[in-house]
Amino acid sequence: MGIHYLSQSLNGEERHTYPPVSIALGYFDGVHQGHRKVIQAVIDDASKRNVESAVLTFHPHPKTVLGKEPLQQYDEITPIEKKLSVLESLGVDHIFLVTFDEQLSSLSPQQFVDTYLIPIHVVHATAGFDFSYGQYGKGTMQAMPEYSRGLITTTVIEKWEQSGEKVSSTRVRRVIDEGNVAEATELLTRPYELSGTVIRGDQRGRELGFPTANVELTSNFIVPATGVYFVTVKTAQGEKRGLCNIGYLPTFFEDRQDVSVEVYVLDFDGDLYGEQMDVQFLDKVRDDEKFDRVEDLVTQMKEDEKKARAYFTSSR
Repeated sequence: MGIHYLSQSLNGEERHTYPPVSIALGYFDGVHQGHRKVIQAVIDDASKRNVESAVLTFHPHPKTVLGKEPLQQYDEITPIEKKLSVLESLGVDHIFLVTFDEQLSSLSPQQFVDTYLIPIHVVHATAGFDFSYGQYGKGTMQAMPEYSRGLITTTVIEKWEQSGEKVSSTRVRRVIDEGNVAEATELLTRPYELSGTVIRGDQRGRELGFPTANVELTSNFIVPATGVYFVTVKTAQGEKRGLCNIGYLPTFFEDRQDVSVEVYVLDFDGDLYGEQMDVQFLDKVRDDEKFDRVEDLVTQMKEDEKKARAYFTSSR
């Protein structure tokens, strides 16, 4: 599989330097169920046409570029490294990553097709029902064959629903923000995952009998609601099970501003400092709580561990 970084406009003369592709178009934050319908349709179409399959997506998020006050930071379900990894796992032949900037946002629909789709040899394009392109989103999939002068045909994938509600990145963001990681797993078809580096903390967990790995996030992830979660973690030392506490440590701090992500790995007594850790959220155990006494916190942590062991035993 090839990843192609497109930071500037191409020209039509480059068309035959690329193999013909059937391509999925979209931002694809989360690569959720609905997105997978679009991408699978492309893979199937490419097979029928005997061409290669591709995805064209964008970075950074338009909200960091457009508007009177563009956001300095936009937290995502799948920051770019994670999104590329998930897309690659779906089996497409090519990923085209387009830099989203003011120049791109000012292109007309005709210019977008001429400078990004025709040059990479797109013969068929597929997108969700709400995808648009060009300045102010004026371009439609229905108009693309005309803009391409008959070189590109199109397919539109209709709205995909689960439990009577549209599956969308907005919905996935909401359930993660609410701490409903079990529903997020259903919508994403995989557990929601944060990634970061294990750093040295204040050793408080070790003093309490529950040594934790303090995870410093490496990208702008959406962080689930504060609380305790059943998780699996992946490091260079393999996959393990545990509990993750997301919160402000209210038992020890009155006005802490930065949220902490701490993982207690079951049946592990090694050194994880400096390692990359992927934390996959399976279900929520309880909300974050402030305890009047440290002894009460330790009692609750023992109860959390007991629940975790029962959970992982039953899910084998």
